[in-house]
Amino acid sequence: MFEGVAPMSRTLRFFYFGNQCPHNGYLLARVKTIAWKERVALQLSDVTDDEETCAEFGIFSPQMLLVNGKYRIHGPFEADRVLALLEDEMTEPRRYDIKQSDEVARGELVPLTPEAALTTCDTCSGTGDPGICRGKEEWVRGMMLRTGLPHLGYLHLWNGRCVGGAEFLPSSLVPYPIPHKDSRNAFLTCVFLSDEEHDFKTHPLERLLAELPGFGFDTVSVAASTEGVFPNGPANWLERKGFEDSGLLAMEEMHGAEIRYLRKRL
Repeated sequence: MFEGVAPMSRTLRFFYFGNQCPHNGYLLARVKTIAWKERVALQLSDVTDDEETCAEFGIFSPQMLLVNGKYRIHGPFEADRVLALLEDEMTEPRRYDIKQSDEVARGELVPLTPEAALTTCDTCSGTGDPGICRGKEEWVRGMMLRTGLPHLGYLHLWNGRCVGGAEFLPSSLVPYPIPHKDSRNAFLTCVFLSDEEHDFKTHPLERLLAELPGFGFDTVSVAASTEGVFPNGPANWLERKGFEDSGLLAMEEMHGAEIRYLRKRL
């Protein structure tokens, strides 16, 4: 659906929604290292408030890497995968897939505030060093100031460890080319994570959905992959939570998946 720019030889362009996702910091470092070692052109694009770029390239997640102007990767990427794509190799679909249990876990829920954002490091970036998530802390603080909201969702703590949560923004502040950008529609910027033994996402999502009408929202929407967990997938999990599939946003050949737009009335 979105083809991006005309194919060029050995180029990298990394799009990222500020520090919305803790993955963004180390992925920025990774792509810079690859570009320097491989001597390839690198363009970095922070798409915060940049609706034009998101519409042009079909961006619906907090990070997307475009390799050689034609290979689109949403979510975390490994260096070997990028190096192969620079040579037009390993072009078969590959998903960031995690088996997810239907056994709902109900631990402690903590409002997503700047201070609480530091607990996401272990889960989202694979390190217990809260310094890695300082950017996320500042992003949450900035968005709370812009919106006047008391928090941006809920984090789920299980045995004292953050295991994910549900995060949102007013849809008008989301740069992605989605329908229904208005003050009454909330947009889920992150619904993450579960594992083979636990569904950690349902509990924080339920709490958030119950609270959104009090913030003035009457609908909530999300962009979700049909396969894998980036972004916010799989889409059929959201359908089981009462979201309705409202159409295709993008075809993602590198993931063997579609990104769908889902919506729920509150």
